[in-house]
Amino acid sequence: MKQQTQTRHEDVSGQVIGELINLSGRQRMLSQRIVLHVLLASHGDSDALAVVKDCLATFAAAHADLVSGNDHLPGVFSEALRQLYFGTHRADERIQQFIAHVNHAVASLEQDSTGAREETGALVAQATPLLELLQAITLAYQHEMRGIEMASLRRQNEIAEQLGNISMQANIVALNARIAAARAGQFGREFAVITTVLADIIKEMDQLIHSVVDTSGARDASGRRGAPRQEPVAMAG
Repeated sequence: MKQQTQTRHEDVSGQVIGELINLSGRQRMLSQRIVLHVLLASHGDSDALAVVKDCLATFAAAHADLVSGNDHLPGVFSEALRQLYFGTHRADERIQQFIAHVNHAVASLEQDSTGAREETGALVAQATPLLELLQAITLAYQHEMRGIEMASLRRQNEIAEQLGNISMQANIVALNARIAAARAGQFGREFAVITTVLADIIKEMDQLIHSVVDTSGARDASGRRGAPRQEPVAMAG
């Protein structure tokens, strides 16, 4: 297997993780298809071995992409995935063993050797534990997706909060500018027009902030936005 690429967790997008979920889910289907057609081949189906070889090639290539990555996919990019593939679950080792057992079974069936029945039986015995392992891998990628979504919501919430603070400060400046313009009388009329336009811009910015937060659900994702926003207070003049 090619050398694993190194990708930071924060560099992996939700779209890429979605592709990894689909790819890992397809592995479950392929594993069952492989075992089924090995069994069919052992009972004399002449076309079954060709299906096994085709599915196994796809299965092995997909596993290599999930573990080591390619030009588009990141490989194993988080500590949780590293533990799953290379830690106590030994997912990488077990999947490699499955691939090797399938190759042995195919070779035995092609040679019609006496060990073909034994190879097939051993492969069938692996089917359920392997399926459970592949399911655990898919669930792990789904968990990574939830983590990405929550991190994105937190970042969006922080940006909205910063923009809210800027808007509040701008409101204070605009309010004090209007007060100063009013005190200047006729000399402050042009300045008063400018402050009115500025206030309208700030109002539109506030509406956009609330729209983004409400649409994304960031308000529900973070309890920090539960407090009511304070109204700007004019500085004493």
